[in-house]
Amino acid sequence: MGCCDSENKHFNKYDLSQLEEKPPNLNNQANKINRPKINMIQDNKSSQKILQNDINNVQIASNENENINDAQYLNVKNSIGSSINFDNSTINLSANPEIDEKDRSIFDSMNLASFNCIKTIEAHDEKVVCLTELTSGKIATGSYDCKIKIWNLSTYECEKTLNENGYVFCLLEFEKNMLLSGTNENKIQLWDLNNSFSQNLHSFEGHLLWINCLVKCNHRCFASCSNDSDIRVWDYYTKECKTILKGHNDCVLALIKLNDGRLCSGSSDLTIKIWNWELNICDATLTGHTKWVKCLCQLKNGYIVSGSDDKTIKVWNEENLLEILSGHTHSVRALCQMNENSFASASFDQTIKIWSLNNMKCIQTLEGHLSNVTGIIYHSSGCLISCSNDHTIKIWK
Repeated sequence: MGCCDSENKHFNKYDLSQLEEKPPNLNNQANKINRPKINMIQDNKSSQKILQNDINNVQIASNENENINDAQYLNVKNSIGSSINFDNSTINLSANPEIDEKDRSIFDSMNLASFNCIKTIEAHDEKVVCLTELTSGKIATGSYDCKIKIWNLSTYECEKTLNENGYVFCLLEFEKNMLLSGTNENKIQLWDLNNSFSQNLHSFEGHLLWINCLVKCNHRCFASCSNDSDIRVWDYYTKECKTILKGHNDCVLALIKLNDGRLCSGSSDLTIKIWNWELNICDATLTGHTKWVKCLCQLKNGYIVSGSDDKTIKVWNEENLLEILSGHTHSVRALCQMNENSFASASFDQTIKIWSLNNMKCIQTLEGHLSNVTGIIYHSSGCLISCSNDHTIKIWK
């Protein structure tokens, strides 16, 4: 979870007062995607009919008196897969939280669920900036109130509180009930969740500035990234730093493990880097964002998704920029894969957006948080869980 503010050109990475960001000026602009429009069905309140004479090159004819029925929609969708992009006004979920029955049937037929907030938990006394699912199905949250809390989603109650020495920016369960936390105290703490005394077992020290992300590399090692521009790989059992990955020129704000075991990092130097951490080699550098890269996610199809202070989401393979997704009106701060058809993004515009992988469009916008949304996860139970600077966590299903 990155904690720097790229709007401030003179950002002092030692000054925590500069972490504050002003609430965005929300508006109701429709989501737009900067990409070529291929076979797009446009429905500007006028209905349209698909002409079936050329299924591989779908033609559209306007007709004020006829609608595309669900059967026509699904026949064409199933025939040509993701080669059709549907306009927001056709499946008008992002603009309107109320989904009519026709749109809902189309939405459900694509194996994408529509989400509503089912629970809001007043989780902390300060900003909630990170969360993670534990092996038990419970979740852990970290906050500026210097506390880590463990939540039971069946009862929505806090079962344990751990007291940190600083702001908690990131969390990782390395093995069952063994939790790692990173803070602005430049240390990584190890906690035994079975320990009734709630004391940390060990401090991993080496970073010079606060810790932004923690990821598990393999059964023995984990990695951390920091505002000191380094990525460190640690041996969980010997407690030693095995490798320091150097290459970024500024704060490393995002870090994920790729499907092939390598690491991928995002930075305030505007780049994304892919690392073979075992050989201490940077395999690739991706450029394209115009402001700081704050979050990363790898999709099941192997593509890498990045979110930035430039308000965009970019989709990459290891070599090229494939898509630019626009719609958020403020910094994109968190990303998560949902299922094979969708992923979610969280933003400082106080919203969460769900994106279809079939056409790379926003299909639903979730509103409800009263301040910046700082984190989001897709829980194994099938719900989305978000955290925010409004001190709450919300559960969406």
